[in-house]
Amino acid sequence: MTESKDIPLMDYTSILPVSSGTTAIAKTGHWSLKKPFYFPKIAPCREACPVGNDIPLFASYISKGDFDQALEILLDETPFPGVCGRVCPAPCQDSCNRGQFDQSVIIKNLERAAADYGHARPQIFAGSTGVSIGIIGAGPAGLSAAYFLRRLGHKVKVLEALDQAGGILRYGIPEYRLPKNILEKEVRRILDLGTEIKNNIRIDRPKLLKLSEEFDYLFLSSGAWLSSPLKITGSYPEEVVNGLDFLVHGKEREWCKDKKHILVVGGGDVAIDVARTARRLSPSDAHIVLLAPEALGDFPAISESIIEASEEGIEMVGGYRPVELVKTKTGLKVKLESVTVVKDLVMGSFGFVRGEQKDRYLETELVITAIGQIPDYTMIPLEALDAAASKIVVDDLGSSLLPRIFAGGDLIRQKPMVAEAIASGKRSAIAIHLKANHSNPWKEFPGLKLGSGSSLSLRAYMGKEKIDLKKVVQFDNLNLLQYRKMAPLVGQKETLERRQRGFDEVNKGLDKNTAREEANRCFSCGRCVECDLCFLLCPDLSIIKEPGHGYTVNNDYCKGCGICVTTCPRYVLEI
Repeated sequence: MTESKDIPLMDYTSILPVSSGTTAIAKTGHWSLKKPFYFPKIAPCREACPVGNDIPLFASYISKGDFDQALEILLDETPFPGVCGRVCPAPCQDSCNRGQFDQSVIIKNLERAAADYGHARPQIFAGSTGVSIGIIGAGPAGLSAAYFLRRLGHKVKVLEALDQAGGILRYGIPEYRLPKNILEKEVRRILDLGTEIKNNIRIDRPKLLKLSEEFDYLFLSSGAWLSSPLKITGSYPEEVVNGLDFLVHGKEREWCKDKKHILVVGGGDVAIDVARTARRLSPSDAHIVLLAPEALGDFPAISESIIEASEEGIEMVGGYRPVELVKTKTGLKVKLESVTVVKDLVMGSFGFVRGEQKDRYLETELVITAIGQIPDYTMIPLEALDAAASKIVVDDLGSSLLPRIFAGGDLIRQKPMVAEAIASGKRSAIAIHLKANHSNPWKEFPGLKLGSGSSLSLRAYMGKEKIDLKKVVQFDNLNLLQYRKMAPLVGQKETLERRQRGFDEVNKGLDKNTAREEANRCFSCGRCVECDLCFLLCPDLSIIKEPGHGYTVNNDYCKGCGICVTTCPRYVLEI
């Protein structure tokens, strides 16, 4: 047997050049000057929100089940998430990028869920400044101004003409849309900040001038409580009631008792609320007609409310206006003129031209008018008014022509929307704060504005925003490959029978699990959610992951191929 011998192996390093280091020495990043960078931006829904809510951020917390943190984010920008989550027409949803993919996220329901399930207190940013502000009117604009001014350290006293705070939120929106306990909860939050509210105090012109001497600044927000009259021939019969009076006193005055035919004039939210309230207060077989000059489909009221009114048996008639009321033995005979609405987009006004349909007549026992409200300017000094436009003059800070006096809400004839009223109070509060601290609001405001709109971010003012507030993510910027189509999730509603006979809240909202699912539909436009796509797909391993802090790019090795930018679903990366 042959004896085996070990054959010595040659050391290959003696004949082949071999590196004992790593490829880290090959800094391929020098091959290209193009480099990606992380650049968070704002979503179009946030730009469209009058109060500037950070919608993707609070939605992300809801998706994780953290309703407390979601509410805290909301309270940075608004005092009324529970209110707006119920009554806002939600312009944010019209701008939602997901609407071009399948259907918009129902943002309003998410805001309501955060308010209903979350527990948080608004952050106070400053100690007492010694600056005193008087606020006339405890509606959404006045309470908003008080909320932000207190958080910025100022002493605030609110003077309210009625017996309770809330303004149109308390007296003009029925409980089936906005339960009183929800409003009370949010007013209490403002009071807990140290806001003083005095009720049953009416202010006339001499008192206003005296108050301007007592306070460092005034904010006027007395609302619009006078009803616009019908333009009819002849005088008003007693069977005509104005809409706001009806909403405030409808139950005790029993205007609808035993009435079988009721006509509501107007196509806005107040008119819809009036018609639905009349449905609840009148006999079950009463015929209620809602009449508006706009064509059917063009009524300015919230579409959801119009649908619900139709479900409850309200007949909608568009393209007519009443021009004559004649008393009869059983009530009123109303002449209806066919009209077409003509809008002046420049002036923001509208008028009527003769319509193509035939005039008609309608028999009714009660007419309730809801064609708009106008402010009472008798307390305002004449030098602050624009007589031609019938409004108080304010600039983009909310400052009037009178020194140290600001104004907001319906008093300045802005869009009749709760969120717009909140925004006007917030705007003036920030402006007053800046002036009181000897800063220039005209220089500061551009840095607080969201996108190209007028919404302001208090989070930005307090240094909480680390994004570009001017760059708005558009639908075409998104990479949609990782998303699947999914219909929005909606909450339950009260039964139709109970709706027609009672004032329990109609919309029940989302339960916690459904709210989380709906929040997961949010694209989180412009906001990094650490999905890891850039990290996993980088061919040069040059994306460095920092859990909880996002990612950074190692430019020594990044060749600028742009794969990370292309694959980013939310347009956070640019190159």
